[in-house]
Amino acid sequence: MEDQRDDLWEETNSQIEALAKSEPEKIRLLLESPIETMNPTDLFFRGLVLDSRRQYKGAREARDLALERSYSPEQRASMSDQMQFVRRQMVGSPGPVVDLASGMGSLLEVLLPGADQHFVATDLSPRVLMRDQAVFGEITRGRGMSYLAFDARHTPFADGSVPTMVTYLGLANVRDPGGLMKELRRVVSGELLAINLFYPERRGPNTDAIRQLKLEALMYRKSALRQFREAGFKVKVENSQNVLSRPTPKGEILEGAETDSLPVADTFVEWCTLVAS
Repeated sequence: MEDQRDDLWEETNSQIEALAKSEPEKIRLLLESPIETMNPTDLFFRGLVLDSRRQYKGAREARDLALERSYSPEQRASMSDQMQFVRRQMVGSPGPVVDLASGMGSLLEVLLPGADQHFVATDLSPRVLMRDQAVFGEITRGRGMSYLAFDARHTPFADGSVPTMVTYLGLANVRDPGGLMKELRRVVSGELLAINLFYPERRGPNTDAIRQLKLEALMYRKSALRQFREAGFKVKVENSQNVLSRPTPKGEILEGAETDSLPVADTFVEWCTLVAS
């Protein structure tokens, strides 16, 4: 899923920089192949290369087409619906609004237009935030926006200093979350709106992959809700939608490259928004 891994941008940029030196022909093919014929995963990486070169319009075109070709209309509709749900839920919410694990800024793109709160984009990678600052600078001109790089397990915020926190898949993909939920409970004084997805716990290829990725704590409904409650949150599952999810294709120009670690086999996943306070 787009923005699925909080380290994707940093990891990928390092790989692309190395590839540009060792196999420049592959980078040339990524950038010069006819966009209408390209594999969606290669398109996604084309977008990352263009982003790194500050060619944001072309990067957006490539990523949008990659999204369209990677996911079914039902999947894309559910992603969009969750973000619109958060937008509606946030009307009148106090700021500043902290977007946890902003990544490529999918949620910010929906929330920023028309909003009057001050937003704080966050990510583990400073390079991601430099990109976001360039992309969102025009939208936020006049009211400002902050950018903070940190590990979500150790935030720089004082106790109870965050009235509103949002995140798009920023929780489900934290490996070995440890004290993450207690840290979020420490800093959030108001509401946490977390777009999430839950996998069924039936034993199979997906549960095996989730275990290998160490994502069990927040990728399953029961354990995730338990994590919230044990940290002291009152939490509700809102806007729940069950959607068929299929593995995304691997790259062809970048042989074997992938954008999503999950699912590894067809399954129905529960898209939802967790509303915690």
